[in-house]
Amino acid sequence: MSFESLIGNATAIARLRGILQRKRPAHAYLFSGPEGVGKKVAAVEFARALGARITLVQRPEDKHEILIAQIHEVIRELTYTSPDPRAVIFDDAHRMSEEAMNALLKTLEEPPERTLLILVSSVAERLIGTIRSRCQVLHFAPLPEEELATYARQKLMLGGDDALAAALLAEGSIGSLITLAPEIQELRTTAKDLQSRILSGELNAVIEALGKIRDTEQARQAAKRKLRLLAHSIREVLRARVGMPTVLASPEFVAKLAALDEDDLLDRLETLIDHERMIDLNANVGLTVEDALLRL
Repeated sequence: MSFESLIGNATAIARLRGILQRKRPAHAYLFSGPEGVGKKVAAVEFARALGARITLVQRPEDKHEILIAQIHEVIRELTYTSPDPRAVIFDDAHRMSEEAMNALLKTLEEPPERTLLILVSSVAERLIGTIRSRCQVLHFAPLPEEELATYARQKLMLGGDDALAAALLAEGSIGSLITLAPEIQELRTTAKDLQSRILSGELNAVIEALGKIRDTEQARQAAKRKLRLLAHSIREVLRARVGMPTVLASPEFVAKLAALDEDDLLDRLETLIDHERMIDLNANVGLTVEDALLRL
């Protein structure tokens, strides 16, 4: 049976296996859940298990959305009869323009025979309601840290603490875990350097380092990464209180913040998360990071 390459999401996978065993798939599905948890892989394997020829529709690299012309092309291709089952997978389906979604509606309502449509989305609420209502929904959840850490050790060959740190920073996403793995030691070093500078009051050095990055987008990403590392470091302080190991936060950082009560720690965590969002909204990078660090 399919899906051996996937980890986690046992409920969604069990449902797909049941559909395959009954050999009665619906004509349209919405695979919904966070990024990087295996939704597209599951869609491809599901279609392959049904013996379908697969067409993948995704946003062009130089565009912000899936274009209505792409939808029209898919619809045109589906008008030709085929003796073989067909599957169309719309990756990041929420990136369809509203025009594109409306163009797809009739095909969802009256799909050609032996045709399977799968919409994959990490922001399913952006799809218009009439699209969602015409699909059977399968929810995919973030993957447990334990399973990600095991994958990191067995498949990515990371050591114990590196595997735990990568699993923590991946935030439930196997895609993020694979991306993070090659640089996890550098990320751990960066996290502890940030903690050290905060404890010693050397905040200017952090701001100045960001100021030296000339490319605006690189500076934004570097700032977001620093805030994210600090957020996870504070989460580790909270985890340390219940006896969980710390692989990002230094013993000195944990000891210093241990004097704070849980509400204070949660307030600081919320500050870091809010300031990361502010950077996404094009706030000034240096001022935003400086304000976040001063609030710690």
